Amino acid sequence: MTAVTQKIMNRIHRHGRGWTFTPKDFLDLAPRNNVGVALHALVKGGKIRRFARGIYDYPQSHPKLGLLSPSQDQLTDAIARATGDRIWPTGASAANALGLTTQVPAHPWFITTGNPKTIRITDKYVIKLQKATLPKTLTHYGAYLALQALDNIGPDYVDQKMIDKCAKILKPADKKDIHANLRYIRNPWLADVARQLTM
Repeated sequence: MTAVTQKIMNRIHRHGRGWTFTPKDFLDLAPRNNVGVALHALVKGGKIRRFARGIYDYPQSHPKLGLLSPSQDQLTDAIARATGDRIWPTGASAANALGLTTQVPAHPWFITTGNPKTIRITDKYVIKLQKATLPKTLTHYGAYLALQALDNIGPDYVDQKMIDKCAKILKPADKKDIHANLRYIRNPWLADVARQLTM
């Protein structure tokens, strides 16, 4: 094992089983080509797994199920670190995360401020990144999550109780972020809901 490969493996070990990563996570250790060669060697040696182009993990193992797939959060975090884009849950996932609905999306869809893409892990496990519809200038996770959730539920079903629940969850920085971006929210109904969230 080369010195670069050992340094990369040491970092992987520090993060532990289940960590998902891309070559960019190691560019402070060696040039891109050297990192690529080292990762290829680790895959070939069975130390790590490559399950999509440019995406690897240090898989967890279950005694009965074998190697487990990485979590959605691990995957999207790795992609976000590599691209510098923000990747957040879509409306249905956001609404579920905030406890506004019990609906769980059958397939994981995420919003990205970068280019839309589909990452096929297996025939049945696909992650889709779709173009953001809310302002790219929203930078706080809580602000984006609340607006995505309420927008997904829609004007026919959103009630004051839901708006108040989101407002209580939001941090002052989230409310400030929403207020600063009110003029960029094109949907009049959602813009009105956004104003209520900042009160």
